[in-house]
Amino acid sequence: MANLQTLRERRDALEAAIASGVTSISVDGQMTTFASLQDLQRVLNRINDEIAECTGQNKKRPRAASVYLGAGP
Repeated sequence: MANLQTLRERRDALEAAIASGVTSISVDGQMTTFASLQDLQRVLNRINDEIAECTGQNKKRPRAASVYLGAGP
């Protein structure tokens, strides 16, 4: 796993690319081209998870509720 500073630099580059609609980023002289903006978003989500892990933040997960209405009369 990369250090926190590197993860933040990668996150910032990904966020800038997504905001501008491009699919290529350069971090520390290394150019990476993604197939789609969705791929960029997936990598951004993974990096945000890694940053949360490094900083001890709880990962927020969506919660779903279910309701059982019974079998009926």
